[in-house]
Amino acid sequence: MDDDIDPPSVLVISDRYVGSAVVTTLGRGTDVCLVTDHDGVAGQTPDDARVVVGDGRERAVLRDAGAQTTDIALISMQTDHGAFLVTQLLRTQFDVETVVVVLNDPQHRPAFESVGSEVVCGSQVLAAELERTVETAFKTLETAK
Repeated sequence: MDDDIDPPSVLVISDRYVGSAVVTTLGRGTDVCLVTDHDGVAGQTPDDARVVVGDGRERAVLRDAGAQTTDIALISMQTDHGAFLVTQLLRTQFDVETVVVVLNDPQHRPAFESVGSEVVCGSQVLAAELERTVETAFKTLETAK
């Protein structure tokens, strides 16, 4: 990688443990920052991770985290309503081009897509992973017989 090229910047806004997991995974080779108002989530990040403790629905907190220069924002919150507010702030106040949202309720997908967000439905991802786990368990049972 060219030393003159800045690594991609990712802003993770989350009040859930998935936020700290994403920061841990992306930490290498990426300029990543976690915004959370949850002490437990903040405490689960690596010691060298950049964390801004505060409410990601507040403009000043997002500014302190570097939203004005981020390449990608990832939002995973306990409520889709909260995630939508953050999405709107990032779009209108900071001109963040790529916003990825982890939805709790798949029925909210059209609202997020209408403002140009990339959507990942948490319940569908979880269901697919659970299905793979159950299929693996069935195969293990069948070979044990």
